[in-house]
Amino acid sequence: MNASLRKIGALLQKDFSDFFKNPTMLVVSLMPIAFMLLYRFMIGDVAADQGLSAEQASAASREVLKFLLGCALCLSIGMAGSMTVIYGIAEEKEKHTLRTLMLANVSAGQVVVAKSVLALVVIAVVEAGSFFAAGGELEWLGAYMALGIAGALPVVLVALVLGLASRDQATAGVYGVPVLLLTMVPIFGMTSPDIARVAEFTPCGGIYELMGMVMDGAINGSDALMPVAVTLAWVVAGAALFAVMFKRLTRDN
Repeated sequence: MNASLRKIGALLQKDFSDFFKNPTMLVVSLMPIAFMLLYRFMIGDVAADQGLSAEQASAASREVLKFLLGCALCLSIGMAGSMTVIYGIAEEKEKHTLRTLMLANVSAGQVVVAKSVLALVVIAVVEAGSFFAAGGELEWLGAYMALGIAGALPVVLVALVLGLASRDQATAGVYGVPVLLLTMVPIFGMTSPDIARVAEFTPCGGIYELMGMVMDGAINGSDALMPVAVTLAWVVAGAALFAVMFKRLTRDN
């Protein structure tokens, strides 16, 4: 047990070092924070542009903030999650680092645990940075981070499968795009009622809705049951997919 933990710790050190040395992974993972700053300054000052009354301006600003925090969750999970996992594993496979680790008596499970911890830490840091960049209030931070980690779990599990299935970084790029687009669907829900209905059942759809309820103080209502169920269903589905594909993919590689 201690030997396994030491190996995972060593892998984590290597993975964090690789993450900071790779400018593409680092920049893409930090992009959600930059987007939140940009969106905040572009659409945050609704009252000034529209000449609204104080009450209308307050309501409009709250809706804008609700949208920004929902975007922050989706972008952080999509960008940081797919980049750190899919690209990270693909880079190691391309450079034969993964094969070397296996020959050094490091198990595939230990590699996966290290990659998962790295991804969740990076996602949490990016989510926190995006929260403050969007102008979130401290009273929402705990719920925001909890929802972010819950929403990240199925995405990280799917990304692990896709990373193991990737032959190289070029293939990882192809696999990473659908993951990113799927996490971004809730952001476009405001453009169409049809998209909004579909977005509710996407991996980040549940946490997007729940974040809005947190801000409205309605998280304990019956309306929260469906988003919670959707989020849990995606976590279970992601775990099931990972369990089915993990052994086959590690054996093939």
